[in-house]
Amino acid sequence: MALVRRVDRLTLLALLLAIVAGVAAYAALRTPVAAGATEERRPLVVAAQSLAVGERITSRAVRVETMPAGSLPRGVAVSLDEVEGKYATLPIVAGEPLLAAKLSAVPPGSGLAALVPPDRLAVSIAVNDVISTGGLLAPGDRVDVLGVVSKDAISSAEVVLRDVPVLAVAGTLLGAEAEKSRGKAGAENPRSLNATVTLAVTIDEARRLVQMDEIGKLRLALRGRTPSNQ
Repeated sequence: MALVRRVDRLTLLALLLAIVAGVAAYAALRTPVAAGATEERRPLVVAAQSLAVGERITSRAVRVETMPAGSLPRGVAVSLDEVEGKYATLPIVAGEPLLAAKLSAVPPGSGLAALVPPDRLAVSIAVNDVISTGGLLAPGDRVDVLGVVSKDAISSAEVVLRDVPVLAVAGTLLGAEAEKSRGKAGAENPRSLNATVTLAVTIDEARRLVQMDEIGKLRLALRGRTPSNQ
C-alpha cells in the first residue's frame, strides 16, 4: 500500500513538472511576438515588381511598407521621393527593399547613350573652327555642318547637314553641368575650337558626315537660340 502511494506521488510530481515546463515554453514563444508588436514601426520602400539594370524607377514600380525600426536595412529608402526618377544599378527583385547603393540619379553606363534620341545616332567629329555670330558652342546648341573640299588649289564649301543638335563638346555632356561651362567671354566674336563635337544625327546624316570627313574638312555654324529649339 505504501508503495502504491509513493508511485502516485511520483506520477503527480511528474505531471506538475510537465505542466510547468509547458507554461514556460508557451511564454517563451509568446515573448518575441509581443516585443515585435510593441516596437516602433518605420516606413521603407520596396520594389513592387522586378527591376532590371538601368530601368528608371516610377511610382508604379515601388510601394511603401512598414517594418520594426530595429530591422530596417542600412541605407534603405524610406519615402517615394528618394527613389522616383532614379535608375537601378543592379537587378532588384519584387519585394526587395530599395537601397541607396543600388540606385543612381543617372543611368548606369555611358551617360551619352541616355541622351541619344531613339531615332538617332551619336556621331563625334573633330572640328577646328566654329563659325558663329555670338556665343560659345556648348551641349544643347544646334548647328549647321559645312564641308570644305579643296581641289586644284580651289576650295568649295557646301552645307552637309542643317539644324543638328549638339550632344557633347570635348567630353562635356548635355545637362546642367554643360550650362555651367557656357561662358560669356568672346560672345560677340567667332571662336576657335579645337575639340571633338558629338552630334545627334540620323543614319543617312551619319553617312554624309563620314563621307565629307574623308574628302574634306568640317566646319560648324552655330544657330541662334529660338523658343522652338531651346
